[in-house]
Amino acid sequence: MQIYLSPLHQKGYKGVQYIERKAIRMNDFMKGRNGADELTIVLGFIGIIFAMIGSIARIQWLSWIAIAVIVIGVLRGLSKNIDARHKENEAFVAATANVPGLGKFVASLGGGAAAANASRAAGTSKEDFERAKRTAKKMWKGRKTTAYLKCPNCGQMLSVPKGKGKIRVTCPKCHAKMETRS
Repeated sequence: MQIYLSPLHQKGYKGVQYIERKAIRMNDFMKGRNGADELTIVLGFIGIIFAMIGSIARIQWLSWIAIAVIVIGVLRGLSKNIDARHKENEAFVAATANVPGLGKFVASLGGGAAAANASRAAGTSKEDFERAKRTAKKMWKGRKTTAYLKCPNCGQMLSVPKGKGKIRVTCPKCHAKMETRS
């Protein structure tokens, strides 16, 4: 398994090596786990609020409840039973959708988590990552001879030769024409 190492790592900075190894281990540990969804994030917020109120008002039992709520949120995030956690999360999102203020807040949390869950369910996250990795390597390799731009119509990545001045480019996907400097 080949791992991309940052330029700092290649120069020999030991701290970067340590951090990269820890990040790889954490990534491996979280594979097949639920991660942070809307319910987990809200449980964390509620736990922090309870902890703050308990410590400010010196109510010890509220601090213990806060710890329990945070532990439940962490255990949800580490759970490998993704289907059950997904059902719980969907029920929570549906229950809070009509609550004024809270529904919009929970919906705003869902952008990343819902997309990650959909990607994980479709089984495309690894393939998307590999494709992005190949594209980045190709772009890095041709950075001196090739300019890259996105089609404004469809978002297709286009490559044009560098140093040709003002050129007219046609997108192969949507056939939109544009002028650019290369």
